[in-house]
Amino acid sequence: MSSSQDETQPFGFEWQGLQEQSQDDAKGQEQDSETQARTHNTKAKQFFGQGRLAEAEQELNQALKYAPDWAALYDNLGTICAEQNKFADALLNYCLALRLDPHSPTIMYNIGYFLLQNGLDASQHFLEKTLLADPHYPDVRRALSDIFIERGENVKAISMLAKAVEQNPQDREARFRLSDIFWNQGDFHESRQQLREVLKLAPDDQRAWHNLGLVAVMLENEQEAEQALCQAIQLDPRYTLAHYHIACLYSNGYRLEEALRHLEIAARLDGKAVYGWAEADNKLDHLRTHPRFNQILSEAI
Repeated sequence: MSSSQDETQPFGFEWQGLQEQSQDDAKGQEQDSETQARTHNTKAKQFFGQGRLAEAEQELNQALKYAPDWAALYDNLGTICAEQNKFADALLNYCLALRLDPHSPTIMYNIGYFLLQNGLDASQHFLEKTLLADPHYPDVRRALSDIFIERGENVKAISMLAKAVEQNPQDREARFRLSDIFWNQGDFHESRQQLREVLKLAPDDQRAWHNLGLVAVMLENEQEAEQALCQAIQLDPRYTLAHYHIACLYSNGYRLEEALRHLEIAARLDGKAVYGWAEADNKLDHLRTHPRFNQILSEAI
């Protein structure tokens, strides 16, 4: 089952909090240092939103000339460096931020998430410190669950994700992760339940419909599987995996023309991937003697 979309936890940002640290208006004709810092920070925020990361970095460096002890500036600069794959600079700025404000849950979360993204074990330490500083900090439990999933500690991951859902019932990504864990354990009924909860929150989530279709296949409910996969395709006609998996479903049911039609669409969307999937997939065995099958695969590469 594929639920990756990246929908990973974002870094925490402190743009608004930074601007609120000083409310005094500049007096006279010259702006004071804090106002200058806020001005550059505002520009950095705008550049960041536009994906102009190098310019955002420049603005934050200018802001730091006026407010060198502002922890949030270093924190934001660390995030921008991380987004540019400047990992050493990112870590340096995060450490400077933490030294200036060692109790900030946002800084601790950003360091933990940065370390997690780079496969470093120390991430758990900072993510757990984030929870100690703020038990309701967004996304941190999902980040911790990723660590436990990677280690194969599914019980801990499920517990962490269940708490994330309890904290925020609207957290669809936590439910996707729970569904994936249950899928991998063979608990298909539990996996389906999480996906149904996602669809209550977002009936137009094509990824949830697609995954629900795969769970229904495992539960041998072909009608539900077909309806779910068709719904995913209706929501996103270019959903390669949905076309491929409904081709598999139709092939198993000897609905060969429909299977070939969806396989052909999938191959047009991503020929290399479909060729790799279909080459040895026994769910397509009923198609292999059909001349169009070989033609679709040959054209895919």
